[in-house]
Formats: sequence, structure tokens, C-alpha cells
Amino acid sequence: MTISNDQDQFKSDTNVKQVEDIHTLDNVRSLHTLVRAISLSHGEFSLILLRCNYAALCQRVVQRLHQLSPVRIREITLPASVKMLYINIREQLGDEQPPRLMIFGLESVKDIDKVLTSANQVREEFRKNFPFPILLWVNDSVLQKFIRLAADLENWATIIEFENPTDELVNFLQQKSYEIFAGNITPNSQMCRELETARQDLQNRGEVLEATLQASLEFVLGLNDYLHDQIDSALAHYQQSLGFWQQSNYLERQGILLVNIASVYNRQSEKNQIENQRYWQESSNYFQQAIEIFEQAQRSDLVAKHITKLGEVLRSLQAWSELQSLVEKSLPLHENYGTSLQLAKDYGFLAEVALEQSRWAEAHELAGQALQILAEIPNLQSNEFGWYRFILAKSQQSLGQFEAAITNLKAAMVETNHRYNPQLYISILERLRLLYFEQGEYLKAFNIKQEQLQIEQQYGFRAFVGASYLKPQRQEISLRQFQVENPETIAQEIAVSGRGQDVKRLRERIGGSEHKLTVIHGQSGVGKSSILQGGLIPALQQEAIGERDALPILLRVYTDWVGMLGQSLAKAFEEVRGNQLFTNLDSSAAILEQLRRNADRNLLTVLMFDQFEEFFFVYPDQGQRRAFYEFLRVCLDIPFVKVILSLREDYLHYLLELERLFNLNAINNNILDKNIRYYLGNFSPADAKAVMQSLTERSHFYLETALIDELVRDLAGELGEVRPIELQIVGTQLQTEKITTLDKYRQFGTKEKLVERFLEEVIHDCGAENEQVARLVLYLLTDENGTRPLKTRAELAADLPIEADKLDLVLEIFVASRLVLLLPESPADRYQLVHDYLVFFIRQQQGNEILAELAREREQRLQLVDAQQEAYRQIRQGRMWLMVSSGLAVCLLLFTSILFLYTLSRTQVPKNYDDKKQEAENTVKKAEANYNLVTQPLQSTQKQHIAIQNKAQ
Repeated sequence: MTISNDQDQFKSDTNVKQVEDIHTLDNVRSLHTLVRAISLSHGEFSLILLRCNYAALCQRVVQRLHQLSPVRIREITLPASVKMLYINIREQLGDEQPPRLMIFGLESVKDIDKVLTSANQVREEFRKNFPFPILLWVNDSVLQKFIRLAADLENWATIIEFENPTDELVNFLQQKSYEIFAGNITPNSQMCRELETARQDLQNRGEVLEATLQASLEFVLGLNDYLHDQIDSALAHYQQSLGFWQQSNYLERQGILLVNIASVYNRQSEKNQIENQRYWQESSNYFQQAIEIFEQAQRSDLVAKHITKLGEVLRSLQAWSELQSLVEKSLPLHENYGTSLQLAKDYGFLAEVALEQSRWAEAHELAGQALQILAEIPNLQSNEFGWYRFILAKSQQSLGQFEAAITNLKAAMVETNHRYNPQLYISILERLRLLYFEQGEYLKAFNIKQEQLQIEQQYGFRAFVGASYLKPQRQEISLRQFQVENPETIAQEIAVSGRGQDVKRLRERIGGSEHKLTVIHGQSGVGKSSILQGGLIPALQQEAIGERDALPILLRVYTDWVGMLGQSLAKAFEEVRGNQLFTNLDSSAAILEQLRRNADRNLLTVLMFDQFEEFFFVYPDQGQRRAFYEFLRVCLDIPFVKVILSLREDYLHYLLELERLFNLNAINNNILDKNIRYYLGNFSPADAKAVMQSLTERSHFYLETALIDELVRDLAGELGEVRPIELQIVGTQLQTEKITTLDKYRQFGTKEKLVERFLEEVIHDCGAENEQVARLVLYLLTDENGTRPLKTRAELAADLPIEADKLDLVLEIFVASRLVLLLPESPADRYQLVHDYLVFFIRQQQGNEILAELAREREQRLQLVDAQQEAYRQIRQGRMWLMVSSGLAVCLLLFTSILFLYTLSRTQVPKNYDDKKQEAENTVKKAEANYNLVTQPLQSTQKQHIAIQNKAQ
């Protein structure tokens, strides 16, 4: 309802000053009506809606109201991210009970419909807990929504209106349109909304605007549409405004319109990757016309202001010669009229031209100059450095400075926010991956590749993500437009398939009171992790559950589950409520206490423990697991806390230990009850088709309908189901090989050939020096019966005489590629090929070569063993020969000596002395010869042993 004005009170208090402050007698009457309504509601709840469409008028009214009010009026402003009006008011007030409360910011709330709907649902809470008047500022748009969505609450409200007079509206339009045209102000969302409202108010009053003001308003309306990404409407307004200024020969405004039209086409190129070349060319043409117009008007300052935008378009077109010429023109302009940022951009353009022309040293120097200019700008945001650092790293790579290039690329990754420039971020990842790979850092290169695939999938540059986890969809934020946040949405693969229904059912389970615990289970590769991260979490974040905001917490690593859970809880709370937690959540007791406080703050906390089978192998001792079991038991007893455990179904029985050790009354001591378990299976053929059609459409990678039909039939096979992981892997190979028609698919070799290429790509990721090891590992994970044997690392190593780090690297990449399953078990983890159909493929394609290689490896090992055994045998034999020959030699020498002495003693005849002496000497020499003859075999044996040992080593 609308309160009638109290004429007597008005007459007694009105004065000229009040009229000057708030412009009209009607506004003065409304102000005094407001004061009276506040006084009548002292000490009790009342809701007063203050309708006003203009911020300046609102401020003047508030200022005057504070002067007239006998008591203090408490003011609060709603954050744009608010989800629940009642809860936000309570949190901002705390225990305070002010005599009056005035609320601003409702018009800026992003999710205004849900805020108003929830406020209507809890209207009795306002009446019970707020015993004071609440003054709520609204504009026409919010008021209309209030009446429609919160009708019950609106029925309790008093509406008081404040309006600007006609001449004030005309002056407002003229002043703001002039300032916007002149570039003195950059319009924000509120200003654009007020300008449109002013135009509409004047039309409703029958006012006809003069042509100049109408043309200016067309420009402003076009700018408003552009800032809200309504591109076609913006272009129509701009063209209409341009026509007027061309007729009036107003050069400056013609140039400004041409610049803005060029910006529209540039935005079109960002939104439409298929036709971006055409849009870039249109944008370039309009920018060129604008520069020429500014030059005719002799406005070098405007040329300097807008010429950089033309440079960016030429860079996108890779028109390097034109860009070089343009920068030679812009550099002196920017030295006189420009900013340091524009000068840095000029040097960045020149550096990129030098790179394209293979002038590496010059590119390095120019990029360094640009970074030096940026470094001297105070308080410059770090995201300004990323592109220049990327250029510098590319020049360093070409100059052979690989370590420096890697360092700068890592810095560029940190400085570049993919939400604002995903293409640059992807280019940085690609370059860093290649450098790591060339340097032999294969695992780092592989991890970068996985991140690149996920970013490309999130922003729609890639239809399929391969073996990576799905993440929520994102849209690039344009710094030129009103997109103050980048809300995550459900991954398209989930939304268009039967998984969308799974997300809906899981959300209903969380919102209901029956399911305190949900156990999601299914085979490996069906998408359990993806449905949580890419489906359920964004679904919970998008919409409140009843009167409560959902607070989803995802945990996937359990080495320090308390620390990780505490950090994740604090971060999620800050994102949802915008307030930082100052409590240290470094113990399970602190976390449990925070969960209880969350319940008091109208939060519904959802704890998600993904890949939960890992928990049992991180903590193999039951005593270590008991702390988590106790934590989980308490969680199930805390109101408004829900728990999700997600694990492979072949590990479901591990949960029975929890039920056996603890009393779980909240779930009737039946953790594997059918109502608790939620099975996640494969795609149906219809769902698989829907996924492929939707994904390829979003990324503009269009597949022929006949190709999709046949591919889904091939993937479904005899089971009639499609494994999500296989759909992603095969789809990724389609995109890599650029196969878009059924004919190309059949020529290529159908699904099996695509799988072969996937295998080859994973093997390539391991590096050239590890290729043979990778092939051998795959072969060892198969057998002649066509099955997938489970093998430990030790068993694989026994068949591979290689360095341990090679095997570890290969296994880690295979597991992360989802080609091999890691089965954590005690006492040793085991590995298994992911699917049976790969067995035939691996043995058929590589069998003979790998069998020969394994045979050669085994033969070499046998030869080494035989050589070592022969060496030990000969050593033992040689030692025996040494003992025997040494004894014989000593005996011979002793015998010869005795014989020699005897001969001398028996010699009596001098004439025979010389003959006997000669005979004795001959005997000694013969004995020495016999000694050498005996010891020679031993020396030969020792030499052979040394040679054999060297060969074995």
C-alpha cells in the first residue's frame, strides 16, 4: 500500500532548503511521510520499501532523513553475492538491535529472484526477530520482482516513492552522455541502468528529446548493451547513432562510434571461433576508419588512445608487416600523449614481430624493455605482466636459454588468470609442456598436458577431455564488460546426459532429511569423481536448499585429512559468505565445532570424500583409521551436515569395518543399506549420443550424425553400454586426428585404430628413452589367455632389467592416463590394464616384437648368470691348482738342494769337481722350469676370471 501524506506536518516543517535538497515538493512530502511511519513503528517490526531509481537522489534523501530523525538509523549494504536476505541481516547485525535499520544494495544482488523468494518463505522470522522498522531501498525493477516473488512479504510493506523532476532528468541525460562520449567517465552497470530509466521516465511523461540528445542516448544504450554482452542490439544502437553524427559531420563522435563498432566485431571474434578471421577483419576496417577520422579532426590524443586496439586486432590476424608499420606510428604518439602501459604494449608488439621474423636476440631485448616499463608503474596488477613474460620466454627458448625460459613461463602462469584470458594461459601451458618434454622432465610435461586439457574443456575450446576429470564449465570474463564474477556451471557432458538426472537425485537426497549418508559406487571410469566436481558441486552452489546455502567440501587426498579438510572448509565458507574464518581448523574437534556453527548460520554443509578407497591404503593400520571413523560418526549426528563417500564398488566391503567398530545410529547401523548406496553406471547409447552432439556443438567441432551413430554402436558393443572414460578417450583422438565424417572414420580404421593412437600417445608421453620400457610394461600386463593379470611393481621389475626410476615414471603416467589401474593393496600395490579389449590390441599390434625383446632380455640375463657361474668355477679350480703346484714346487726345490749338497760332499777328486758342479746347476734349472710349468695354468685361470667379471659388469 501507499501511505497518504500528512499535510499538516508537511506544512509545519517544509522550507525552501528541503525543496532544494530533494528537488520537488512531492519528495518533501514523501520524506515527512517516511519520518512519521518510522515513528509509528517504534519498538516493533515494520517494512518500508523506498522506491527510488537514482543514486544521487537517494543519497540526498538519506542525508536529509538523518537530519530529521530523532533517533539513530543503522545502515547496512547487501553484498552482491548474498543468497539469503534474512541471514545476511542477522550476520551483519550480530547481537545488535538498532532502533531503525536502513538497507542498501538490493538492486545489485546477482541472484535477486532467489533472495526475494527465500525472504518470502521466512517472513515470520523477520517479524519475530527484528523488532524495529526496516527501510529497504528498491528501484522499479526490484519492486516489480518483489511484488511478483515475495507477495506475502510485500503485503506487509509500506511503499514510499521518490522521483526526479523532468528538467533534472534531461540535465542528467545530457551531462552523463557528454561525459561518456568525452571519455571522462566509464559507465558502470548502475549508471547505464539509471540512464535507461531516465529515458523511459521522460517517455512516460510525454517528453520528446531533441535529435542530438537522442543520438547521444542511442550511443549510451549501445554501450550498455555491449557491456552486458548483448552484441547484436549494441551494434544496432551504434549504427543508428553513427548515422546521425555522419549527417551532422561531427568528426570526433563519428570516430568514437567507429571505435565502438570495431570493439563489437572484436567481441564477436572471441565468441565465434569458427568465423573469427572474418570478424577480426571487420574490426580492423572500422578501427582504421576511426584512426583516419581522428586524424582529419587533428585529434592526435584520440589517435594515441585507440591505436593500440588496432594493434591487438592486427596481432590476432598475424598481419606482422602492418603491425610493424602501425607501431612505428604509435610509438611517438604514445611518448607524447600515451601512458606507460601503451608504451609497453608497443614494445611487446615489436617483440612479437621480431619473434615471427626469427630475430631472437632483438625480441629478447624488446620484451625486456616492455617488462622494465611495467616494473616502474606503481601498484600495477600482476596480470599485466603475463603476455610480455610469455614473449620473453619464447625468445629465450630460441636462444637456447632453456632454464630461463622455464622460469619465465612458470612466472607467466602465476601472473595470467585463465578466467580473463584462457587462450594466453593455454599457450603458456603448451610452451611449458614442450620445454619440459625436451628437457626430459616427462612427468612434469604430462601433468601440464592434463591441466591444459582441462582448461580447454572448461572454456569450450575442446570437445573432449580424454582421461582427465571433468570440471565445471566456465566462460571467459571480458574486462570490458559487466561480468564481475565467473559462476561455474554443471559440466555439459553431465547436463545433457543421464548424469543430469543423477545430479538432480543426489541434490534431492542432500536436501531431504532421510539421507545423512550417501555412498556413491561404481566401476572405475564411470565418472564418480567427475559427477561430484563437475556436476553436484556447481549444482549446490547455484541454488540454496530451502532456507540454507549449501557448503560443499570435496576431499580427494587423505595423507593429512584433518589439515586438508580444515583448509577446504575455511575456503568454502569464505566463498559462500564472503567472511573470513579466524578460527584455526587444525584439529578434528575444531572442524566439528565449526560444522555445528555452520548449522546455526543457516548453512547446509556437505562433506564429500572422493576416491575413498585410497583412505584405507594411506592408513593401513586399523588404529590409524579409528580417528576418522569417530569423526564421521559425530558428523552424522550434527544437524544440517551431510556426508558423501565415493569409491569403486570392489572396495565397498571395506566400509563394513566402520559399522563393526562404531555405533552408527544415524544410519541404523547399516552402512551398505540399499537406501544409502547410490550406483553410478555407464552411459546408455542415447545418452552417449546426446553427450557427443552437445560437446562438439559447444566447441564448434562438428561431427556428422552418421559418424556419431556408428561410433556409439562401436563403443556400446555387445553390452549395449558406453563407458564414459572410453567415450572421452576416443572422442579426444577424433579431435586430434580431425575426423569429422563417417568416411574418414572408416578410412582411419574405426574405434580400434583410435584406441591404438591413444596408446601410442601415452607411450610417447613417457619419452623416447622410455618407449621400449613402456611397451614392455603394457605387454607384461597382458597374458596369452587374453586377460589382464594383476602385477606388483616388484613382479614387473623382475622381468625388466632397467633402472627403477624408469619403471616408476612409466607406471605413474599410465595410471594418470587411466590406461592402467592402480589397486592399492597390502603388502604391495598392484597394477592392471584398464580394460579387456586393450589386451588383444596390445598383443596383436606389438606381440612379436615385444616377445623377441623379452626373449633377448631373458637370454642376456641367462648368459650373465652362466658367465658368473663359470667364473666362480674356474676360480675354485685355480685355487686348487695353486695349492698343489705350490707344494710340488717346494718339494722339488728341497730335493734339489739336498742333492746338490750331497754331490759336493762326495766329490773327492778335484779333476771331477767342475763336472759335478755343472750337473748340480743343471738339476736346479730343471726344477725351476718344472715350477713355472705348474704355476702357469693358475695365472691363466685368474686372468680369465677377471675378464669374465668385467664382461658381466
